[in-house]
Amino acid sequence: ACRRQGIPFTTWYHSHFQLYVNIRLRGLLWPILALVRRFHAAAVATMVSTASLKRELESVGYKKVVIVPLGVDIAHFVRNPNPPLPALPKPVFVYFSRLDPEKSPEEFLKLRLPGTKLVIGGGVNRARLEKKYGATNIFVGAKHGKELVDWLSLADVFIFPSRTETFGLVALEALACGLPVAAHDVMGPRDIITNGVDGYLGENLQEAALACLALPREVCRATAERYSWE
Repeated sequence: ACRRQGIPFTTWYHSHFQLYVNIRLRGLLWPILALVRRFHAAAVATMVSTASLKRELESVGYKKVVIVPLGVDIAHFVRNPNPPLPALPKPVFVYFSRLDPEKSPEEFLKLRLPGTKLVIGGGVNRARLEKKYGATNIFVGAKHGKELVDWLSLADVFIFPSRTETFGLVALEALACGLPVAAHDVMGPRDIITNGVDGYLGENLQEAALACLALPREVCRATAERYSWE
């Protein structure tokens, strides 16, 4: 519609849509990749959140890519020392995101860890996953606003199994609540996390999560403050 009207417009490359499709419908990666690139090619600029994503897109033929950093509401995401929720056996490892295949929730659900594994998130797969893994994980559904912050305040470590992120804003929300992040060394987490400082990156999320228990909350919060909306 903008092209027909002669109206200039920008786009934002926010998700690896072609990877999402490929996970659900194998074999369509390259056709979808070409279609997505064609869509963005019509824009006067395509916005991305990190320098690493800019380099990746330019390497496959994207033009006019500009960096517009994302941020977190550090006034809202503040750890509550006394959340109005029942205490959970410590330590508490939390996953919070959609329970969709591209987020790899089952990798978290299968981990063997001490204490409690808390699952915050909804989606069409929740019932199936809760039936399969409910004995070793606590599912509380999707949470928002202050309620989300209260649940995060119960946790000690955020485990982020996704390999398809362009940024991973949930990692910043966790850091703002003082939670170190255990994640894979992939785009998104590696753009935010300093290994051994505010989280650990690696293939073995169990080892990374246990190592995170020794990291100070104030350092995690300081990382989030570098990504404030201001």
